[in-house]
Amino acid sequence: MSDHLTTRLQESHRDSSSQQRTGFSTVQAFTQDARRLSTPTAYDCVRFLAVRDGSMILMGDFPHRPVAVGDVVMIAPNIAIHCEPEGEVTMTTLYVDTDYLIEHLYWQHLELIPDREAARDLAAKLYPDPVQVLRLGERQAERLGPMLDELVTRTGDGQSPQVYFRIHALLFAVLAALAPLIRYAPVAVPPLTSRQRAVRVAPPRWRALRPVRREIARTAALMQDDIAKRWSLSELAAHACVSTSQFSRLFKESFGVTPITYLSILRVQEMARLIRETDLPIGTITDQVGWCHHCGHATLVFRRYMGVTPFKYRHYGPPSASREGPGMGVAHATESAAWVL
Repeated sequence: MSDHLTTRLQESHRDSSSQQRTGFSTVQAFTQDARRLSTPTAYDCVRFLAVRDGSMILMGDFPHRPVAVGDVVMIAPNIAIHCEPEGEVTMTTLYVDTDYLIEHLYWQHLELIPDREAARDLAAKLYPDPVQVLRLGERQAERLGPMLDELVTRTGDGQSPQVYFRIHALLFAVLAALAPLIRYAPVAVPPLTSRQRAVRVAPPRWRALRPVRREIARTAALMQDDIAKRWSLSELAAHACVSTSQFSRLFKESFGVTPITYLSILRVQEMARLIRETDLPIGTITDQVGWCHHCGHATLVFRRYMGVTPFKYRHYGPPSASREGPGMGVAHATESAAWVL
């Protein structure tokens, strides 16, 4: 990263410090003590409640369940629970943004899932139980204790971008310990066909992670520098000094898509940027990126890539995004909790 870009990022983070990031967190952690019956509470995020000391009775629209030290309760979004401590109980609760977890489920099952909305459907089928009590055990819980304590410290008010990777490394370490204990339903999902892969424009682009030949990288850079130009395969192949058929094969091996699809991705990304950052009419933006605004091709490709039409993207953002903004489920959870559960 250049020094100039680093400086700009640092200035941007300083400028936004007054609006702090608590409203845009993907994960928050709190440790609190409880001595009396709590009120039923639901949040629009996934919760992991780790009992650190004492015991309690977990209650909700399910049979009462006793939980004690070494137990972790996984609670689905919008599920109201409350508990009755048996004396005093200490617990650490992790609030994790639902879309964040869906995104990782998508990458985890790339061979089976065509898009992120399908990942959301798969999650509902894989984990039908709204509440699961994971019997981690006291020894394993003790090992995770320092990680939970550090998460509590680092996810306090004003999370700094400098600790982002540390926070998520801790979260993944905790999730890795819990994952083998999570019950899931067997779901038969056939692998994606070659046709399903071919019609996908949105990333990931099924790349094989192979080295990119210099002449192929040069043609990609040419398209990046002038996305509005009507590039032809023969012209690009001439720049790479190979035949048209060889160029198409080498390009797809390097970038996972054909050159024409790659150009479409660049145009859609630029359209999305201009829609977000300017008030230009959609038709004007379409013309600027190299498509004719009179035909419906731009809208069709944009929708395949972004999941919504350009008009809806301007007004609502991506289809899976919260209307209030990213991470708001976690924000509401941490702001409104009388005591953390």
